[in-house]
Amino acid sequence: MRVLATFITIGMLLTPHAVNADVASDVNSNLPIKGIFDNAFSDGLSLEDIFNQVAAANQGLTPTATSYATCNKLDAAETIMTFAFAAAPSLAQPIANAARECGVTEEELLNSALAANIDPTTIGEATAAGGGAGATGAPLAAPSFGSAGGAGGGGTASAG
Repeated sequence: MRVLATFITIGMLLTPHAVNADVASDVNSNLPIKGIFDNAFSDGLSLEDIFNQVAAANQGLTPTATSYATCNKLDAAETIMTFAFAAAPSLAQPIANAARECGVTEEELLNSALAANIDPTTIGEATAAGGGAGATGAPLAAPSFGSAGGAGGGGTASAG
């Protein structure tokens, strides 16, 4: 009987054990994002679960997780973005910016935002045209009727 107990003990000691903490403890331990993802994948978590757990532990880390996942192409960009937006909707703009840095297109961002019920205007990239102010910052007035300031011709209106 004693020999059997010895063999069981030796077998337990020689068996490799994966000691992985959960995502929350990895986040709280300030583990690098790669380590968080590696541990989570080795624990059998899906990408969606990882994003949800990262956001639950520290929502502010979601843009960093987005950058890691998109830059390393852990899944299709739209899939990653949908998971990230759904996990931390209040951080839609920083999440979108993190994804842009890794080459995610505006179309992919728009599709993902819509899939996650995010208002697409909250993630829109600023346009080069800007608002309705001129170079001095003063509003531009429309040309007056009969002037040549708008459509290229005209002069004064004819009496007729």
